[in-house]
Amino acid sequence: MKLSLTKYNIHEWFMASGVFCMSVYSKGVTIFFALAFLTMFIQIFFGGRKIEWGSLNGWAFLFFGIFSTFLFSGFWNEWNHKTALAEIETKISFIAFPLLFLFAPKTILSVRRKLQWALVAGCFVFAIACHIHAVVGFKETGLWEEFVYGRLSWTFHPTYLGFFYLLSMVFLANEFLNSTRKRYSRFLLVGIVFFSLETAFMASRAGFLALFLFYGIFVFYVFRNGKSKAKAFTVIGISLISFLMLFFAFSPISGRAKEAVANSAAITETKKEEKVTSTSERIVSWQTAWEIGKDFPLGVGTGNWKAHFTERYKQKGASYAAEHAHPAHNAYLQMLVEWGWVGVVTLLLLLIAGFRRALKANDLFFLVFILGVSFHFIFESMLELQQGLVFISFWMFFLLHRTSKSEVVLL
Repeated sequence: MKLSLTKYNIHEWFMASGVFCMSVYSKGVTIFFALAFLTMFIQIFFGGRKIEWGSLNGWAFLFFGIFSTFLFSGFWNEWNHKTALAEIETKISFIAFPLLFLFAPKTILSVRRKLQWALVAGCFVFAIACHIHAVVGFKETGLWEEFVYGRLSWTFHPTYLGFFYLLSMVFLANEFLNSTRKRYSRFLLVGIVFFSLETAFMASRAGFLALFLFYGIFVFYVFRNGKSKAKAFTVIGISLISFLMLFFAFSPISGRAKEAVANSAAITETKKEEKVTSTSERIVSWQTAWEIGKDFPLGVGTGNWKAHFTERYKQKGASYAAEHAHPAHNAYLQMLVEWGWVGVVTLLLLLIAGFRRALKANDLFFLVFILGVSFHFIFESMLELQQGLVFISFWMFFLLHRTSKSEVVLL
């Protein structure tokens, strides 16, 4: 008797549950993806399903090998190996997802809409939970800032959460372009307005810029593929109007934006025992990362970056940054510090491969994802926290592994 887990799509639902958890409870992601991998393992060794060697993706195999080497590079550097082990636990997604999709059955690549709806559902549930939490905080403090940025995002980094919301909106916008049912289209428009408002609530400068980046990509996609310009105008119009109304009507959001502009115009040096503006803080982090990169062209190794950054921050008198072991606040510079120029080139190749695949497949979601990630990498070390790393690694290798016809081919 053969066991057929594929018949009941169990592994697909485990994977969808993992995607749902990405924006709700990041620690739950590991459990569901482990179960998805386990069910596929059972199918291969106990259920009679053969490994589909023809589906192996060359890019996934290449990056799996390179990232595996990088990930364990901390063990032959001079710093603390215990720290390297802790970093490997966080960054295991670098090799887990390429490995997962090396052997994933082709059926898993045809369920993208199920995974995207899981993303939308997760973002919606967590957004509501955040607002409920903000109401509780407002009752205690009386501050409207409870509904903005870090206080509203609760347990997630606000920039990351804003990016999740943006991708949910991108999926709904694409669905709206292709929808022929009026009731379904109205439902999608409500979702687009909802996530536009949530993007405003996040009050992230990178998030604001990414939203307008989406508008530009969306127009390009519509004209390139001959989609309805009226529908495109509706999406951009209703999204932009709802965003701007909340932005200007809710003073904590507009106030934070004005403060950010003022801080950018007058960047000061980091002072001892003082938390400075995020802009000047980033400048110090970028300078420090570049200095380390020049001194260690092959990188300092996995798990060693905190010790190097802390030492340099202390030399500069940046006590606050040293105390909190701030990363580079730039994924490219962070990669340079940890894995050297080879690591930076590998990351850029991965992004370029994704961009080419997205253009070839005429995939709006993939285009916004790859360009949005590339943009956010300038301002955040999104590959240092599990919240960002798991999300980006999963979607990157899933989308890179998949073509518009759900076939897996080399680029």
